[in-house]
Amino acid sequence: MRSNFWQGLFWGGMVGTALGLFIKPMVDRPVRKPLADYKAEDVVATTRNFMREARRSRKKLLRRVD
Repeated sequence: MRSNFWQGLFWGGMVGTALGLFIKPMVDRPVRKPLADYKAEDVVATTRNFMREARRSRKKLLRRVD
């Protein structure tokens, strides 16, 4: 009985480790660069692109509603 316990503990640890190795990279999100590391021009360009896409989306939505 005791040997069965240790055997189960060992194999459970092995399976848990293997699952952790495969699941952890899927769960981890990529680390974003801190805002202080961006240049002002990059932030302005990104904001401009977001606003442009928002305008397009709004127009497309209004066309569907009309």
